[in-house]
Amino acid sequence: MRPRLFPPLLACVVLLGRPLVAQNVVEVTVAPPQVSLKVGERTGLLATAFDRLGNVIASVRFIWTSNNAQVARVDNNGTVTGVAPGVAIVEARVGSRRGVTAVQVTGVPAAAPPPQPPPQPAPAAAAPAVAIDPVAGQPAGSGPAVALRIEPQTIYLLPSEHTRVTVRALRADGEPAAPLAATWASLVPSIASVSAVGVVVALTPGQGTIQVSAPGGLTATAPTLVQQADVAIREQAPLLLSPGEPDTLHVIVPSQGGRGIDPLALAWASSDTTVAKVSLTGVVTPVGPGSATVTVSGLLQTRTIDVAVHRPVDVLVARPRSQDVIALPLTATAQFHVEALASDNTPVPEAPIRWSLSDSTVASFDPATGTLTGRSIGQTQLVARAPGRGLAVAWTVSVIAGDVRLTPARLALRPGGRKTLVAEFVSAGGAVLGPARATWSSEDSSVVTVAADGTITAVGWGRARVVATAPGGKATAADVFVFGEIVVARSSGGRFDLYAAQRANLADLRRLHADTLGASDPAFAPTGDRLAAVSLRDGNAELYAMDPDGTNVVRLTTDPALDGAPAFTPDGQTVVFHSDRSGKRQVYAVDADGQHLRQLTRDSTNGWPSVSPDGVVIAFVTTRDRNYDVWLMSRDGTEQRQFTRSPQWNERYPQFLRDGSLAYLVERREGDRTVTQVMRADILTGTVTSLSGIDLQISDFAVSPAGDLLALVVPVPGQERARTPMYHVVIVPVGGGVGTPVALPAGPGEQTISPAFLP
Repeated sequence: MRPRLFPPLLACVVLLGRPLVAQNVVEVTVAPPQVSLKVGERTGLLATAFDRLGNVIASVRFIWTSNNAQVARVDNNGTVTGVAPGVAIVEARVGSRRGVTAVQVTGVPAAAPPPQPPPQPAPAAAAPAVAIDPVAGQPAGSGPAVALRIEPQTIYLLPSEHTRVTVRALRADGEPAAPLAATWASLVPSIASVSAVGVVVALTPGQGTIQVSAPGGLTATAPTLVQQADVAIREQAPLLLSPGEPDTLHVIVPSQGGRGIDPLALAWASSDTTVAKVSLTGVVTPVGPGSATVTVSGLLQTRTIDVAVHRPVDVLVARPRSQDVIALPLTATAQFHVEALASDNTPVPEAPIRWSLSDSTVASFDPATGTLTGRSIGQTQLVARAPGRGLAVAWTVSVIAGDVRLTPARLALRPGGRKTLVAEFVSAGGAVLGPARATWSSEDSSVVTVAADGTITAVGWGRARVVATAPGGKATAADVFVFGEIVVARSSGGRFDLYAAQRANLADLRRLHADTLGASDPAFAPTGDRLAAVSLRDGNAELYAMDPDGTNVVRLTTDPALDGAPAFTPDGQTVVFHSDRSGKRQVYAVDADGQHLRQLTRDSTNGWPSVSPDGVVIAFVTTRDRNYDVWLMSRDGTEQRQFTRSPQWNERYPQFLRDGSLAYLVERREGDRTVTQVMRADILTGTVTSLSGIDLQISDFAVSPAGDLLALVVPVPGQERARTPMYHVVIVPVGGGVGTPVALPAGPGEQTISPAFLP
């Protein structure tokens, strides 16, 4: 039967005034659970009764029986005698509760030796009385005690092992009471004995009970389990020692919660005392370089552990140099390495290196990889120590803010628009180190305001810088341009300049650029922070890229031929356009800085390119089939293929929309009139839907990013059939919704053309 483990306090505390005779027996155990005897041999069995609280009931009397008295018989004291070979079940019973043990009887007993007369003790002088402190080991306390508690509350021992137990006197609130004179007793002295000061000695395997009594009728018990179990050395092998640095070995019982064994109950030895010595308490002292084996024996068991002592370390070699202050960007990492060398400059790789940080809130360190990581702005010291007096290397590490980057770093918004900027620390190579908890400010709050989380709101027209300052003082800024979402070229004095308007107030058409050198055909980069247009600023109509306010101008083309219809790729790095420079209009591409011009088409006449949102496909117009059709090609000009196939219709001015569909202008004959209409086609399925009505003569168009508004270029009323009509831009809802088209303002003799929407 397994030894019973009791709830600690309930098993070991008997309250004042509880009469033991009133306790009901709920369980009986017999120890040992198995017995082997020879015929004629005798041994004693221990029966223990427990109440419902797990307390030992010492006053009960057991009825002992054997189910096979011809094999083994048992008397009223629990003494069992082997009678004949076989197996018998011996039972101890109290009322309806019982415990059993299996008794195996074998062989024939050896002849008994002749009886010897008892030795006569020699007269001796009386031993001096030894004073015993009845409250030894009890903690200080105050007040009357209502209960006792033995510590430990369950006693585990190996055969022949001993340990010291103590008693606590407790008040009603569980706190220590005034110490009481304690009297110790073993209820099963054949299993374990206990001295007057609480020293318990394990005698034979089994379950016993240690009891303590105190004045006032207070008692407490602790189960005492004596059982054979394997011991182990807690330290991992091999035990690596440094010269001059001893270590202590500990013997434990793993199956009993890893409890320790008193080292004085064991015998210790070293196989080579010129390498390491071991004391009576398990302290291993290194003597010289080499290997040895430490043996520990006792309690009928023997265990060994290998010990290695490395050569003395003479110097440490460190990388990086410890004389330098290490500047570490926040959240970045740095590698550190230390090598231990002996006096002959050979490595001592087995020498342990111990690392420490003076402030782990500033940085963290992984000794396994030698990696230091910056955690917060500040300064700390990293120290590496090797065995030996004064063998240490120290680095001063200053964690600083890395460079700060904003995403996006430039953008355009219409008044009322919002965008959240993201601040990040980056390394010198541009790698993201982590988020930056920045403080935000706007250099012109009349144009842009910024919230604490980096969300900017466009307030008024103009240009402003939003500044993000990270911990440590590092700062960066984003350029924000605020202007109307609809941009057109408006003539004034025979020259076109760029103007913008808001859909909420189309009559408020404002000049976009401060200069008056002329510009038309506007096209925006995906974030709206750059604008490509045709300008006469150098005396010839060329393509230029610039900020929306006309600053930071870069000339993209330098050919006297006509260049036009620019469009950005989604990454903003390339501008595609058409040009007559080869004799026939063809599609070209150039980097946004004006470098690396390349021709994409060569057959027939081609123009008006537009790039898909994923940057993979370019749509363009060609006359290869003797009318205007929309074709598609890869970004590098390969894989050119036809998209529209209407011999009686002309399709022009393709424009990719945000959802990847393609809008274009269709011109066809209906009876005696020409009908123009903006259509949208699904690239994958070819499904076509109408975006505009058919009541306007459209010569060009633009669609808002949301797909809800059209800007149409139409003749000024009354000039539809003129040889050289004047044009203006009208705004209509997509699908020809309710309402009269609203024309953008233009004075007498002025016109508006080439519309574009802010992305």
